[in-house]
Amino acid sequence: DTPTKTIWAFPYDPASGEIGERRVFVQTDASESPDGATVDAEGYLWSARYNGGRVVRHAPDGRIDRVIEVAARQVTCCAFGGPDLATLFITTATQTLSPAHRAAQPAAGHLLAVEAGVKGLAEPRFIV
Repeated sequence: DTPTKTIWAFPYDPASGEIGERRVFVQTDASESPDGATVDAEGYLWSARYNGGRVVRHAPDGRIDRVIEVAARQVTCCAFGGPDLATLFITTATQTLSPAHRAAQPAAGHLLAVEAGVKGLAEPRFIV
């Protein structure tokens, strides 16, 4: 929830599809907002941090396990891909950046690829 700087967790019953009461999984500080996220094969959550210039890997209990710094402040999303799902793709934005700020952030507006040291999960396919 980008505006409230909160990542929520919900209990989920895969058999029934029912979700339970939400709880705070991670509350970011005032300087950055959680944006897009993904989960890896070890059950850890990767969260792009808008205005934070990083992607943060959270353990299942919410603690910070790893941080990937990005040469852009506006980190918008992350997802695993590649033939073995071992590449973490990271997107960044340029909105509201002046030409000087863009020049100071060489990765702003780019798609980045990082070998994360873990594999992601294949996205489930749905028929609409």
